[in-house]
Amino acid sequence: MKAQDNGDYALERPYRNDSSETISWNGQKLEEEQVWTLPPSKSHLIRWLLLASRSEGSTRLKFDSQAGKDAYSMLYCLKSLGANIEENSDGWTVHGASYIIPYEVLNCGNSATTLRLLAPLVASLGETVTLDSDDNLNSRDHSSMLEMLKNAGVSVEEYNESRILPLKLKGPISEPIIEIDTSRSSQVLSGLILSSCTINREIQVITTGKAVSQDYLNLSIELAMQCGMPAFDGILRPWKPIAPKVVEIPVEASLQAMAILMSICHQIEVKTPGLDAGKGLGNIDLDAQNSERIDISQSIDVISPLAAIMCMSDGGEIIGAAHARHKESNRINHTIEMLSSFGLECEATDDGLRMEGGQQPHRPQNIVNCHGDHRLFMCAAILASRFGGELDSCKSYRVSYPGFMDNLPQPCLPK
Repeated sequence: MKAQDNGDYALERPYRNDSSETISWNGQKLEEEQVWTLPPSKSHLIRWLLLASRSEGSTRLKFDSQAGKDAYSMLYCLKSLGANIEENSDGWTVHGASYIIPYEVLNCGNSATTLRLLAPLVASLGETVTLDSDDNLNSRDHSSMLEMLKNAGVSVEEYNESRILPLKLKGPISEPIIEIDTSRSSQVLSGLILSSCTINREIQVITTGKAVSQDYLNLSIELAMQCGMPAFDGILRPWKPIAPKVVEIPVEASLQAMAILMSICHQIEVKTPGLDAGKGLGNIDLDAQNSERIDISQSIDVISPLAAIMCMSDGGEIIGAAHARHKESNRINHTIEMLSSFGLECEATDDGLRMEGGQQPHRPQNIVNCHGDHRLFMCAAILASRFGGELDSCKSYRVSYPGFMDNLPQPCLPK
């Protein structure tokens, strides 16, 4: 990995039609097997960045491939807070330090994880801190986060009635009992847990709603406990983080479903080194699932490629996915819309999607709208690489997988 620290998001190289608004494929079948080098897990990397930045000493976060733009969003925010982070050939080295009051707005980019994990932490500084984002993140539902911060005693100043960001926060967290709705995202509770290293008294946490993405919440608890946090039993207690000297960041397991879709579309083997089939956070073991009803409540990010796979194979139903409506886009409605462009039909249910099997994709007649959603775009790009098509949102893949386009070696033609 060759990272560049030039004050902007580091890219491995500009893609050859990077400036075009849309991108198109003629569509052709590949013959040779592929090896996909997956990026480091942004869930692990973002959490470790935050914990290491609060710890004394230095922590090496080791990974071999280019990190996505979401991880860089957290990196740049932490640098603005005074953290010293070095980008090396085999990862990043974080030198922990006390945070400073930033003179600039902390821009979270497209990263909801950065926003939701960072908000309670910067509120603990006791001075006004402003958080901002790109338009895609600003359009998402942040009501659970805002309610948690207000319940915690934090002063919250939203931009206006229709746009919450830029968001001004001033703490500290002062309430001994905090209520959190976990029915749409676990990240709000994760943010409070990771920020508990700043508290000076016990806080009782009361959760409401049916919790989603429990595995990601468990990851936050596990990593914080590795750094010295007392066991979480509904009570947050004061603690001082001490991060390990070296941390190995796993690859982004949730992207394996994209590799499987690529394999099915082109009828080739696609290998993902460093990741066993169906293993890892956010991944799904298709062989272990009921083929007719697949529960993705702990692997919500696979919904789009999984729906495409099921349309082309045996069909069935995706369940446990109601919270997909609150991701980078409404991934239930927009997956239906995107797949229908390729002639693949599925229907929405209360908590997922239902589709018939044995469907055959064809080239879309119109530009496929990917709604600025990186996972919708990658799914559509894989289909287009085999069956043809023109897509918008052609830079969105950088959010999670900067090397994605290198897996589609055929010429990509601007309109």
